[in-house]
Amino acid sequence: MCSFCGCGHRGGTVSGLRAGTAPPPHAGRRRPYSGTLTAGPSRSLLVPALQRRLHPAAPAPSAPPAPPAPSAPPAPSAPAPSAPALTMSAAPRRKGRTLGKRPPTETLPCSSLVPPGGEAAVRAPRGLRAGLGEVRKRERNAAEEIQEGTALEMGGRMLRIMGKFSVNALKSSSLCNKYMYFRNTKMRVTGVTQRNCSLRNYSSPPGDVKSLHSVINPHISRIRNIGIMAHIDAGKTTTTERMLYYSGYIRTLGDVDDGDTVTDFMAQERERGITIQSAAVTFDWKNYRINLIDTPGHVDFTVEVERCLRVLDGAVAVFDASAGVEAQTLTVWRQADKHQIPRICFLNKMDKTNASFTYAVESIKQKLKTEPLLLQLPIGEARTFRGLVDVVTKEQIIWKPTSDPDDGKKFERKLLLETDDPNLFQEVQDARNTLIEQVADLDDEFAELVLGENSENFDLIPADKLQSAIRRITLARKAVPVLCGSALKNKGVQPLLDAITLYLPAPNERSYEFLQWYKDDLVALAFKVLHDKCRGPLVFVRVYSGSLKPQSAVYNINKSCTERMSRLLLPFADQQIEIPSLMPGNIALTVGLKQSATGDTIVSSKASAVAAARRAGRDAGEKKRSVSGVDSLLLAGVEIPEPVFFCTIEPPSMARQQDLDNALSCLQREDPSLKVKPDPDTGQTILCGMGELHIEIIHDRIKREYGIETYLGPLQIAYRETILNAAQATDILDKTVGDKRHCVTAEIEVRPTSGEGATTKPIISYAENVSEVLPKELQGAIENGITNSCIQGPLLGFPVQDIDVTVQSLTVHPDTSHTMISACVSRCVQKALKKAGIQILEPLMNLEITVSEDHLSAALADLAQRRGNIQEIQSRQDNRVVVAAVPLAEMMGYSTVLRSLTSGSATFTLELASYQALSSQEQSALLQRRMGLV
Repeated sequence: MCSFCGCGHRGGTVSGLRAGTAPPPHAGRRRPYSGTLTAGPSRSLLVPALQRRLHPAAPAPSAPPAPPAPSAPPAPSAPAPSAPALTMSAAPRRKGRTLGKRPPTETLPCSSLVPPGGEAAVRAPRGLRAGLGEVRKRERNAAEEIQEGTALEMGGRMLRIMGKFSVNALKSSSLCNKYMYFRNTKMRVTGVTQRNCSLRNYSSPPGDVKSLHSVINPHISRIRNIGIMAHIDAGKTTTTERMLYYSGYIRTLGDVDDGDTVTDFMAQERERGITIQSAAVTFDWKNYRINLIDTPGHVDFTVEVERCLRVLDGAVAVFDASAGVEAQTLTVWRQADKHQIPRICFLNKMDKTNASFTYAVESIKQKLKTEPLLLQLPIGEARTFRGLVDVVTKEQIIWKPTSDPDDGKKFERKLLLETDDPNLFQEVQDARNTLIEQVADLDDEFAELVLGENSENFDLIPADKLQSAIRRITLARKAVPVLCGSALKNKGVQPLLDAITLYLPAPNERSYEFLQWYKDDLVALAFKVLHDKCRGPLVFVRVYSGSLKPQSAVYNINKSCTERMSRLLLPFADQQIEIPSLMPGNIALTVGLKQSATGDTIVSSKASAVAAARRAGRDAGEKKRSVSGVDSLLLAGVEIPEPVFFCTIEPPSMARQQDLDNALSCLQREDPSLKVKPDPDTGQTILCGMGELHIEIIHDRIKREYGIETYLGPLQIAYRETILNAAQATDILDKTVGDKRHCVTAEIEVRPTSGEGATTKPIISYAENVSEVLPKELQGAIENGITNSCIQGPLLGFPVQDIDVTVQSLTVHPDTSHTMISACVSRCVQKALKKAGIQILEPLMNLEITVSEDHLSAALADLAQRRGNIQEIQSRQDNRVVVAAVPLAEMMGYSTVLRSLTSGSATFTLELASYQALSSQEQSALLQRRMGLV
């Protein structure tokens, strides 16, 4: 049965089509329906007679029979701008003399019951004959009232009425129109009213939408693994939506503001209009297979960008053309630099007021310190933006609306001539000459071509030669191609797709050093986990070499365990289809991996991992590489930032504590940046996250997805502790357990770390007299004790950072266990920390406020009260950008205050910069608050 609308189609479900079965033709992403139908619960009854009455040309099913009914005269066939609404009431079948209460009357769009002829007749089958005379009388009134054209085609959703639910009834496929299901209820038509149904309807004919089964599986050189990354609200999700529409995989264009896009499928994403978790989709474009991941732009969800970039081969950086490079743009750009990912820049929102192509390109050059290659120039800006010019081929691409509204599929591409626009022609000519000079400076092969044959006239340089040189430069990350457009206005997305296939690398063009250890054996990286209520954990994997097949056993190196994978799924946001295998260079979902988590390396077997380690060790010996370097190659992971916010979370009752623990365990596995730990003093559960929004989303997900009404304590700041002076301490542990005596004497020195940069873990060293005689097997116990002692500082219990620990002496009795050694060393370090004097460190945030000139002074005055240090005030078109450093403790509830000060016109971003020391007065006030004295 179809899970999309409830029809009887057996080709598979939207969320899990079986291989070899066709999806229902209506299984596209868009569901442009509206309307509700309410009825009381009772037994179901098939009503084929109603369908025969509405579509008399269709063959009648065999059962159940129904008597004929007179039909109303057809209405004229002129198009109607709105569909009438048919008011119906439903009541359960009467039993005995008990009539019960009269049910409420609800309104159903008449388009869901009116046939294409405009007829408003509703034929009641056997179970619905009550009030038939009244129905026939109102048929004539309805037919007279609907004189302005035909209604929309019948909304044939299978109505399983078990209380109240929504019936989307403006459109449906012909497959759903075969039957309608009703409960055994009595319905009476009580009135027909006019309803205004204005819909922005970008849509394709039903036959034009591709099935996920039609995704091609080409050679690895024609695969592109890309990510969309940008600052929040730059247009990432809208751009992704247009890519899916133009590639033919969705029928209707969604909108972020309407909450109906493909990749923003979470309820929280649709309510807030932002991307919260990354979503993967697979589609093809001009015989290239594109595995695309839409990433979040909010700073609280930076880890989503980090773990996706870890497995991608290329990226598209989206910019707001009116703002240029913004705060989070810098963050994701640095992440892409860390993973050495080639990029393409897309200047979006060229139709927006104050959009400036020149300003955006200059900000890329100045702030990102990279060389932009202008491959396109816009034709007009802001309201006058209507197309663009390809600088490489000197072709102009103009989108001319052929319908209202225009979906952007129709555009004109022709060679730009001087007679068309002399000024634009000269601008494009200069831009092409500049581009050729830039490419020649960066690529030696192209420089030889320019200097040899075409030094006099750059117009003679073939476009394909120039494109090949741009591709080599992009893959070498010497420069970034820059394109422009407006995704919301459906302009510039198709050339962007062409640029992705032309300039971004295939999987076999990226070099990964660890692949040489595995030869052609399977090696894959698990980079994301989702939890499905029916199928359990779904693990996203990227295959680097070898292949994956369902029902195969794989070995997880990180967890040192073997797991069996039951199924392979091709992702399309929240929908998946089953696939028979996964070849190198692709991304897919696996079902059945119970232990795998983000950052785990998966190979074919333990023997394969051992063989790879042996080859790596042999090469490391030849190259004199450290063992830890070999381990990092084999166990490629994802760096998880430390949380900055924390609060307590409690279930509604102790009976739900186990359910809450299970929910938090699943959410932790999905989101590695979420930390959960118990409070040793109070026994409460502590929830640690990356920001206020992060904590809020987790709280909302626990309520919606797991049905637990939890209570959150006030948000707290994750402070740190460090030491002011050097100190030394001695500790003796002497205990007899059973017949064994455990005796340890430790002398340890701690001192502040010398040098720049924060170190979250202690730097451990040994005195010369200790390192010479210390057995290797005791080092692990000593380091474990030192690390554990730094997890909770002696003053407020916060982690200790920026310290050097030196083991001056250590005396151990022969029968002493490693646990006792760790305990003695830990206690000795705590003594030394107390002697050294503790300093509290607070998180310092980089704050960037975009505010108008009128509200600038109010924003600056508020920052001064929050201990903010204003570093710079920049100009961005008509606005001002305030860059400041502010303690996180002063930013609680800042969004509400800023909206009030600026009448809702200002926006801000926060990002953790570093930790700074509190003054003595502020530290004393914090201690008093923590002890409950204030």
